[in-house]
Amino acid sequence: MNFFAKMPDWLRNGLLVIGGGLIGWFGNQYMDARGAYKESLTANYDSFNQASSGLEDSLREFAAIAQGLKPKTPEATVQLQSHLLDVLRVAKDLNRRLGHNEPVMTEFESATVSLMRAADRVTGPLDGKQMVEAVENYLFAEMQLRDAVVNETNAIVGGWLL
Repeated sequence: MNFFAKMPDWLRNGLLVIGGGLIGWFGNQYMDARGAYKESLTANYDSFNQASSGLEDSLREFAAIAQGLKPKTPEATVQLQSHLLDVLRVAKDLNRRLGHNEPVMTEFESATVSLMRAADRVTGPLDGKQMVEAVENYLFAEMQLRDAVVNETNAIVGGWLL
C-alpha cells in the first residue's frame, strides 16, 4: 500500500484507469458468455420440446393398441421408434449442453430403449402392461431431464454459473 501511495499521481491514476477498464472488459466478456450459454440451452430445450410433442401422438396411438381399441400396424411401430430416436438425439445434444449429466441421461436412454422394445412386443391388452410400464418409466425419465434443464437455467439466472 505504501508503494502505491508513493507513485506519481499520473501513474497511479493511469493504473487505476487501466485496471478498471480490464475489470470492466472481463466482466462484459463473462456476461456475454453467460448470455450465449443461456440462449443455446434454451434453443436445445426448445428442440427437445418439439421432438417430444411429436412423440405424444404416437404414445396415444400405442395406448389405444395396449387397450385393444386399435390394431397394431408396422407403420405405427416405425413412427414411434422414429420419434423416440429423434427425441433421444435431441436429448443427447441437450445433455452435452448441460455438462454431461450422466445419471439423468443414462436413465433417459434406458427408458427410451425399454419403450422401443415394449412397442415391438405389444399386440393388445394381454401384453399391454409392459407397454404401460415402459411409457411410465419414459415419462418419469423425461421429467428428470426437464428438471435438470430447469435447475441449470435457474443456476444461470440466479447464480454465477458459467
